[in-house]
Amino acid sequence: MLSDARQKYIKDVAFKNGEVIISEVAKDLDVSLETVRRDINTLVRRGFLEKVHGGAVPVLPNFIISKSTERKSAKERKKQKLGVFVGDIIKGYSTIFLSNGTAVETITNLGNNQNSVCVITNSLSVAETFGNGTEEDLKINVHLLGGQFNSEKRYTFGPAVISEIGKYNADAVVITADAIDEYGAMCNSADEGMIISEMVNSSAKVILMADSSSFGEKAVFRHCPMDKIDRIVTDDLRTIPQSIIKVAKKKKIKIDII
Repeated sequence: MLSDARQKYIKDVAFKNGEVIISEVAKDLDVSLETVRRDINTLVRRGFLEKVHGGAVPVLPNFIISKSTERKSAKERKKQKLGVFVGDIIKGYSTIFLSNGTAVETITNLGNNQNSVCVITNSLSVAETFGNGTEEDLKINVHLLGGQFNSEKRYTFGPAVISEIGKYNADAVVITADAIDEYGAMCNSADEGMIISEMVNSSAKVILMADSSSFGEKAVFRHCPMDKIDRIVTDDLRTIPQSIIKVAKKKKIKIDII
């Protein structure tokens, strides 16, 4: 059973019974305790569950979901769809950079590749997502880049990370962006941006995975010029400014709407 299906089962049990027990889910689904813990951690990050000793409970009392939570859930579902799609794109590659970002954490299906996959990342959350050795992810080897640590956003950065990235020759990199215009992708952190820039320079293919709300916005640091992007995966073509679409067509950048 894939992670999406497991997490749906866990969430359904929690909202039906008022709690979910790790050992019981592991037995029901015939998976390891660590697999269930990872799925629960994912659901906690998405705001559905709260961890308790031995399991988790629904975040909202009496299972009443507010409109803001519904909007958040819809956005998370969009991210999940993007993650599944991107996973299908890159699972044929053997060496992949994954940048920091909640969207990147939703990538799935890499473990279905017949060959082993090397995932290189500076994100602790991404490393945890792929590095727990679950049943479908046994062929995924995770390399966490070492350097200074940002405890709030849970990623490493600095000269040591940049130097280490330059030693790799990756088949592809998956990046995210806080803002995108006709000149490329941007983020709000120079530390994070320099890491992504180096990953881009050390990769044969660049896949930009971005929420449609990022298009037409501006941010402080440009980490990837449009010339280096090979593929854009997003959720709504209608919100992308025509100036960006025009440049993408001119530069033969494939745009996937999921």
